Amino acid sequence: MSLYLTFDSVNLKQKAINLSTKLNLRLVDLDKDNSTNLCEDDYFLVCSASRIFLQRGLKKNTKPIYSDFDTWINKYDDLLLRRALKGLTKNFSCLDLTAGFGKDAFEIAKSKSCQSLILVEKEKWVYELLLDGLTNATDFKSKILIDKFQVFNKDNIEYLRACKNFDLIYIDPMFAGVDKSKAKKHMQALRDLSNAKSKDNLLEESLKKATQKVIVKRHRNMEFLESIQPSHSIEGKVVRYDVYSVK
Repeated sequence: MSLYLTFDSVNLKQKAINLSTKLNLRLVDLDKDNSTNLCEDDYFLVCSASRIFLQRGLKKNTKPIYSDFDTWINKYDDLLLRRALKGLTKNFSCLDLTAGFGKDAFEIAKSKSCQSLILVEKEKWVYELLLDGLTNATDFKSKILIDKFQVFNKDNIEYLRACKNFDLIYIDPMFAGVDKSKAKKHMQALRDLSNAKSKDNLLEESLKKATQKVIVKRHRNMEFLESIQPSHSIEGKVVRYDVYSVK
């Protein structure tokens, strides 16, 4: 499967051209280009009048994929992750090394003890979707939380080695290799399209820079990241959070 860039209005063609150059993605004019051999497994980054979104296939009823902070503030709660955050001190700082669409960082931001979050995302197209989601958040409660964010399009291990210490470091390696697990559309898109693999020693390096905790998101059946045993784990039906307490 491939990722293309397109637009849903001729008025947005120049914007799409500029973005395709920036992201190094092939631009497809769906009204004119019939020779691209597109298939339903392909993904399309779509420039629309209101926002940028991701879509799989070309069916009109396909739901768009984007960072939807206004929905997440009211209709999403990760109680397992909330439990993993317990014990962190007031005004803790967090570094999310695998930001993705920002959903987990947003959940961390809901903690009243969280003062600030740095989000690092290597993939340029994911970074653009994340920025677009932040720009399009209108809910007052959402905007309060994302005001805690700073977002960077950087290689995570390089950023980690050069950065200051953080109270909490968060890692989500995307469950690589667990093909039988049925992922939600946001996570499935990241698995299908991302070239950013979790690098060796990411956890080991994180343990050097965290002053309180490192939290790693895993599929419940996966081995510990880098074979390092956590202080404890919080396990759900599909997801497990491995918590590494730093003394």
